[in-house]
Amino acid sequence: MRRKTLFHLVPEGWAVLVGLAVAFFILNAAAGFWAASPVLVLMLVAVLYFRDSPRNVPAEPLAIIAPVDGKVIHRRECYDPFLDREAIKLSLRVGLLANYLIRSPVEGTVVELSGEAVENLDGCASYIRTDEGDHVVMVIREGRLFGLRPCRGGYGERVGQGRCCGMRRLARRVDLYLPVNSRVEVELGDSVRGGARVLAKLVHKPNARRDPEENGPS
Repeated sequence: MRRKTLFHLVPEGWAVLVGLAVAFFILNAAAGFWAASPVLVLMLVAVLYFRDSPRNVPAEPLAIIAPVDGKVIHRRECYDPFLDREAIKLSLRVGLLANYLIRSPVEGTVVELSGEAVENLDGCASYIRTDEGDHVVMVIREGRLFGLRPCRGGYGERVGQGRCCGMRRLARRVDLYLPVNSRVEVELGDSVRGGARVLAKLVHKPNARRDPEENGPS
């Protein structure tokens, strides 16, 4: 899924830049260029923050890619309340000036989540089912997306591995629930770059392909 951008900046970014530009011209007219120059610095920071910059997605179809820029703060086996299964949970603390976009950890189809865990969730979640029948849940638990899901496209829409699927807005922590047999490739404290760093790899038996309907809810 591709987000519509102008000069690779998301719509929210343009709103911020227009506001800063107005502030610059007002300060420049009232107090001179040097008084207004800090606003130019803020404009540069805003461009870097809101830009949909290309990322070098690893050419590994079974890799699970970091959805955001941040640091690994949790990795362990646990119960996945969304899909009622044993899973591996990876948590990322989003960097203060991390890129504004959320990227899909895997290629697949966005599937609707329902149930008590979703209803009681203090946050939002997206469920992606891969073509191989694996199931990945991405959850925002701290911060807000203001009513959006991490993958904000419609149910049934496809997302690409490492590609932009949403905007993180004020999200501060992202949790991933992975198949329990996934091979984790990161350690606690590792810094990761969204759309570029492999967090884990899905493990399949040779020539084995699982039916999505037999391995989790749809």
